[in-house]
Amino acid sequence: MTGALSGGRTARLAVVAAVACVAGLLPGSGSAARDQREARLTVTYDCGLPSGDRHVDVAFDATFPGRGAVGKPIRPVGVRVRVSLSRTVVAELMPEGTTSAGGTAAVATTVAQGREQARAEWAELASPEVRLPARGAVEIGFGGDVPQVTVGAEGDVTFTVGRLDLVLDPHLRDTGAQPAPAARLSCTPARGADTLLATVPVGADPTGTSPAPGTGPADPDDGTSSDGTSSDGTPNDPRSGTPKGIDAGPQPRATTDKCPLDPPKGELDPKRLPSPPPGAEVSKLEPTSMCAVPVGFATLRKLKSSAIVNDPRGSGSGARAGRPGLMHLAMRMREVRAPDYVEYDHLGLMRLPDAEGTFLTFGFQPTTAKVRFEPEPATIVNVIRPGKPPVTRVGYRQHLRLYDVRVNGVPLDVGPRCRTSRPVDTVLTGNYPVSEGGLLQGELDIPALAGCGARGEDFDVLLSGAVSGPGNALRIRQGRVCGAGSPCNVPELPAL
Repeated sequence: MTGALSGGRTARLAVVAAVACVAGLLPGSGSAARDQREARLTVTYDCGLPSGDRHVDVAFDATFPGRGAVGKPIRPVGVRVRVSLSRTVVAELMPEGTTSAGGTAAVATTVAQGREQARAEWAELASPEVRLPARGAVEIGFGGDVPQVTVGAEGDVTFTVGRLDLVLDPHLRDTGAQPAPAARLSCTPARGADTLLATVPVGADPTGTSPAPGTGPADPDDGTSSDGTSSDGTPNDPRSGTPKGIDAGPQPRATTDKCPLDPPKGELDPKRLPSPPPGAEVSKLEPTSMCAVPVGFATLRKLKSSAIVNDPRGSGSGARAGRPGLMHLAMRMREVRAPDYVEYDHLGLMRLPDAEGTFLTFGFQPTTAKVRFEPEPATIVNVIRPGKPPVTRVGYRQHLRLYDVRVNGVPLDVGPRCRTSRPVDTVLTGNYPVSEGGLLQGELDIPALAGCGARGEDFDVLLSGAVSGPGNALRIRQGRVCGAGSPCNVPELPAL
């Protein structure tokens, strides 16, 4: 090591490079509020079929804030609609030979406060492909983001579910057959059904800050006319953005690249697959291309600090700058079935943008660095047992490459080959089905770095001393899967 770099500066580099390395260890959005309320409701619907109306039970699940504030968005999250279709309905809707189905759902939701009402369209709720059981009813679950709601007065705000429209895509047993046409089903709540999903009390804004402007145009049924007045003739205040009535504008969403049409290539890692139960039937399947967005936090134990992984705001650099990265999935490469046991095995390829971070080392020294990810395919195992939570385990390896390090704006050349000396082995687990998304957690043992330095300088020992070691926690939220050719919705960051 030459005298061109002082000991203090070297230490600062080591600290910031360590944080930069951890900033992108995993793929998988604000933090969940503590004051939240779970809402659950089952409604009987009358659904129109060619043979006549049929009763269909529909279960709604969502999380609402415990309280709202005037001019502040009320955001229903975790919205899930589970539709239970009898075998009679399935037989009438779908052609013979249908083995699985997915699709979309739209729910017309009424938001009301006093005499004010607005329509919030819960559209584009998606379901992954669901295998039809040999007997009994078929349950298809739909989920996704729904519009936020902002009100301009104090008082209880109610959310009431209404008309339900389903579009189902049947998948036939004969893969060489022509694709079956989509099945459409329109349903309305049965007479006398309880359709009140949630009530959110709204009070004055305790912060006293000016609310943000609405995120979308007023709904024609929200009590606001095209001239900017509410239903009682009172003009809205365009400067504050606070509606006099109810604004059920769409929630802004981060966007991703479209999911590739073809599934990623690769093989499942046999070392990461559990041993099949005795007598299990193991089937290799033709995988489907699907994607999901993983976001979260990585905590570096030695620095006692955390960094955002795959920033949902779309920061970063490279070809996909400005957009969160995708986890590209080959869904259902293998299936294992035994009594009271179902296992789905998927292959996943992380497609994350390069990470870029700015840090204040020692509380005052600004330092930036970038990390490029060099992943191997991930093996994803999802095990489902009756009466137990589903278990998802994600295992994969990847190298982390560090570059473009700057201390107080001055470039520090770490060379083109500064990366982990061996791949970082990662194992994360969570209790959720892969198709619906959920929280993954795990810890990393970061290996030493190698090849860091240029022009005769060797930073390997310094960087390794700052970053390498066990006990580096990861909390990653995997979003709901999206289909080939479609962009994915970006989930919220998990709480630290």
